[in-house]
Amino acid sequence: LHKAIRRQRQMCIRDRENIMKKLFVSVPMKGRTEEEIKASIQKMKTIAEAYEGEQLELIDSYIEDNAPVWYLGKSLEKLSEADIFIGIDDDYNWSGCYIERIAAQRYGIKEYHVPADCVIDNYGEVHKNADVVVQC
Repeated sequence: LHKAIRRQRQMCIRDRENIMKKLFVSVPMKGRTEEEIKASIQKMKTIAEAYEGEQLELIDSYIEDNAPVWYLGKSLEKLSEADIFIGIDDDYNWSGCYIERIAAQRYGIKEYHVPADCVIDNYGEVHKNADVVVQC
């Protein structure tokens, strides 16, 4: 609760000072090229700006391949700076994206979700080639 109140105060201060809100984009990276990932990030930024009705400062969430848990830690560090989160609807199929969404929800970051096939070309192929397995 205290973190949500603190975040709300930060947002009010940003609004008064007319500071651009920061956007974190969560998008699957496994099995995709840097160009494909960055194209999806730009599409999602455009969608978030349409929802918000204003330009948003993009937090660079692209990180070169590394150990998955290390990557997730860096990603969550960047998420902590965000005022707004946007991710894909079926993020439960992608561990990192799912954890980022849960963190955004739990810490009161405003969030939007879009269908993956609207922002990722050939999403069915990407999903299949990434060997994504939902674990219970």
